[in-house]
Amino acid sequence: MSMEQNEIEKGKKNRVSFKMNRAFRKDSYSAALSVVVIAIVVVLNLIVGQIPSKYTEIDISTGKLYTIGAETKKVLKNLKEDITIYYVVQSGNEDTTIEKLLNQYEENSSKIKVKKIDPVTSPNYTSKFTDENVSENSLIVSGEKRNKVVDYSSMYETELDYSTYQSKVSGFDGEGQLTSAIDYVLSDELPVVYYVTGHNEVTLPDALTNRIEKANLEIKELNLLTALEVPDDAAGLLLNSPETDYSKEEADAVIAYLKTGGKAILLTDYTGKDHTNYDSILSEYGMEVTDGIVIETDSSMYVQRPYYIVPEIGSSEVTTDMTGGSVNVLLSGCQGFKVAEDVRDTLDISTVLSPSEEAFVKTDPQNMTSYDKEEEDADGPFLVAATITENVSTEDDSADSDTEATKTTQIVCVASSAILDSSMNSMASDGNYTLYMNAMKWLVHADDSNRISVASKPVSVDYLTVPSGDAAVIGLFVCILLPFLCLAGGIAFCHNRKKR
Repeated sequence: MSMEQNEIEKGKKNRVSFKMNRAFRKDSYSAALSVVVIAIVVVLNLIVGQIPSKYTEIDISTGKLYTIGAETKKVLKNLKEDITIYYVVQSGNEDTTIEKLLNQYEENSSKIKVKKIDPVTSPNYTSKFTDENVSENSLIVSGEKRNKVVDYSSMYETELDYSTYQSKVSGFDGEGQLTSAIDYVLSDELPVVYYVTGHNEVTLPDALTNRIEKANLEIKELNLLTALEVPDDAAGLLLNSPETDYSKEEADAVIAYLKTGGKAILLTDYTGKDHTNYDSILSEYGMEVTDGIVIETDSSMYVQRPYYIVPEIGSSEVTTDMTGGSVNVLLSGCQGFKVAEDVRDTLDISTVLSPSEEAFVKTDPQNMTSYDKEEEDADGPFLVAATITENVSTEDDSADSDTEATKTTQIVCVASSAILDSSMNSMASDGNYTLYMNAMKWLVHADDSNRISVASKPVSVDYLTVPSGDAAVIGLFVCILLPFLCLAGGIAFCHNRKKR
């Protein structure tokens, strides 16, 4: 082989070697780049995994099931003691909603620690906290003072489906029950609220009783006829519209309690019967009760009938979160309140609810034939709910007998027991119970802002309804136009790449 042929062969080998080396370097670069990209993705996933879910997840559920409310966040922010929440559940059987809720509590307070307890591998662990059997997916809230079990069944509300006559889940009360349990284990003592009985009073509905208990208030019955006085441990009284009148001794016992800085929610109703002694309690505090029911003349302030009124909500200490038209209250058959002309200067009376100034009182509603104002009917303006406060001097039991302490008498009066009615509350979108619970918190927990009662959340789903015309346009775009645009874009991309 000639020297020239050798040079040609050598050149060919060099070119092949160069191409192979170039291809190898290119493949090595691609492989290295792939490794780097994968490593970056892994690291980013690890970093994102450490970010709290409140920053990486968006709660789009109708009732915000996976997001804790502002009141609970305030409680968690103010925690001074460590709280451990034991989640009793076997691995693989976790309730997703409860798990997400617990994550929210942990992420919003360094004082909250969640620990899972497997009832299979640790069958006797719950006996440290309670003698009762703890069902799976239940929670045990443990603090320094005491413990409380939040049973799984108490976190879900059910109702009867009349189409199938089977129970179905209607609400999730996990946040309400858990926040209440945290408040309970932190409390030094639980306030006692006495519910006065013996006069066919309007009973508290279960839904409202549950909220009161979630606020960690203990409710006890009180028969003033036999007790003769209000117990010393009373944090407040509930006087729920008696059908029959109090005796003078019973009314005097309530007044004596209020004069020492007592607290009370007082409801009235028109019954057509004399309630002289019961009304004397309000009279002592500058409030006169009209004999009849309020008729509203402003059509924008009643529903269906002029005595189903939607009163104006005034600015007061029990309506701070209800003004501005965001919440409504619905009452029926209201008696009217008027402030007495000779009210003493030490009383501070604030309007909570009021009808329009043109509203009047039908003095004989049992025999009325029309909703028109007649000559014997009483003119307004009236109040249908008010707060009354008065600073009083009492003996200080913790000091010398000559020393006086100042306490504050607090009364919330509502001129209709319809505030307790569950159907009326439903029509007002929970406005009635919101006002009642605000009154309870103002009376009993005036100096304790952490005590709250969180309402349950609906589990219903709001479906997006698309009109048929819009559905046709969307279908045309998704099924025809979008695929065509993708195909055209792909062809253009390949054509440009080929030209290069």
